[in-house]
Amino acid sequence: MAVCLFAVLLCFAAASVSASPAMSACNRRDSVAAARFAVHVINDQRLHGFKFMLVEIMNSKYQKDVWGVCHIALKVKLLQTKCHFTYPKSHEQCDLFRPDEGGTAAICDIKLSLIRGVSTVNRYNCITRPEPSKEVLAQICPSCHIMHSLDDPTALKAAQEATLRFNRDGNRRNYFALMEVAKVEIGYIFHTGKITLLQLVLVETVCLREDGISNRYVNCAPRCPDKATYYNCYTDYDKFKVLGDIDCDSYSKNPKPGPPDAWEPTCELFIQSPKASACKAQLNYPNPDKSVHHICPFPLK
Repeated sequence: MAVCLFAVLLCFAAASVSASPAMSACNRRDSVAAARFAVHVINDQRLHGFKFMLVEIMNSKYQKDVWGVCHIALKVKLLQTKCHFTYPKSHEQCDLFRPDEGGTAAICDIKLSLIRGVSTVNRYNCITRPEPSKEVLAQICPSCHIMHSLDDPTALKAAQEATLRFNRDGNRRNYFALMEVAKVEIGYIFHTGKITLLQLVLVETVCLREDGISNRYVNCAPRCPDKATYYNCYTDYDKFKVLGDIDCDSYSKNPKPGPPDAWEPTCELFIQSPKASACKAQLNYPNPDKSVHHICPFPLK
């Protein structure tokens, strides 16, 4: 089944693909292949934040019913990689955050089925939290930056200023919009004091810069993933509300996306879509940490 979800800037194949030979026996020896397949599905369905990598299979159960369908239940531990979900690289090729860089772990319960050579991820539910916790990190590394709320007003103001400067100072053909605040950290610098460090992801919009209005991007629709260019950017914001330098690198899923066409479809951002609200509402564990991008339950109701 193919699903094209324009409302979240992503068109993805749903959770059914041909199973590899390693996943055809319906026993615990298949746990690694099943878990790897499930993690690929989770990353393919990511709508925000970073990709995750499998680090541990904590438990696995297999049962074949009277119709020959193999039902698989997995409990796995994932660690967040440094690759944003839009980055055109497999999660297996991505680096992990070191503990002192503010890592994130997810414990996921996953249900799969395997029938006639086709495997399907039917549902998954994950608990996503910083690892190590902020309290532990403060003890083992008092000088390390601490992850901070992604919707912090100071961070959002800095992100908006950074996007405005990015559009104003660049010579790119199109305006770019803030796709999301990927990461926020709080640090302290001698003689300067508190500083907010941000990682932002900007996405190309369909609007051209030809009219010279530097804030036009605010009302511009993003290009869809097969067309858009993205920028992964880092900046900081000090206690005097001064925005620092913006350091960015660009990438695209399409090596030659080309300029916008008059008929080109547009995509809405995940943070502006009903999916974002549904994801937040359906996180079924207490006090979800606001500093991480949680893995949304699947399927969302």
